[in-house]
Amino acid sequence: MDESLSVERRINLRLLSYWEKLRRGRPMPAHTEINAEDLRDLWDSCFIISVSELSKPDASYHYMGQYIADAYTQGSLKSDASQMVSPKASGASRHFQKVVETGKPLIEEGEFANERSEIVKYRQCLLPLGHGGTVEMIFGGMTFKVYTAN
Repeated sequence: MDESLSVERRINLRLLSYWEKLRRGRPMPAHTEINAEDLRDLWDSCFIISVSELSKPDASYHYMGQYIADAYTQGSLKSDASQMVSPKASGASRHFQKVVETGKPLIEEGEFANERSEIVKYRQCLLPLGHGGTVEMIFGGMTFKVYTAN
C-alpha cells in the first residue's frame, strides 16, 4: 500500500477520534475545546471556519494551517474545483452546508486537476463545532498528494 495514502487516512481517523473524545456524548464539542497542542503534528493540515462566514462571497477562515496555506500559495491546490476546501471558503460551500444541515461529520475524498494540469488527490474531514444541536463552526483537516500528468 502507498505510504502516503495510509497517512491521509490517519488524519481523518485521528481528527474524528479527537472530535468524538471532546464531544463526550453531546451532539458536538464547542470550538473553544479544540486545542492545537493536542494535534501538534496535524495542526498545519487543519482549518476552522465560522458558519456565519459561509454566506459571504469572500468568506475567510478563522484558522488555516500552514501546510494548506502554502499549498495554495505554491499553486498545488489552486483550481476551480468546487469540492475542495480553498482559501475562499465559498468553493467548498456544499460540503460545509451538508455538515451544518446534518450536524454530523463528513469525510470525503476526491481528485481534480490544478492550474498546472497536475492531478491532486485529497482526503478531508469536516467536523461540526457548536452548542446543543447548533453548528457554529466547522473544524477540518485535509491531506493531499500531487501527481504530475504525463
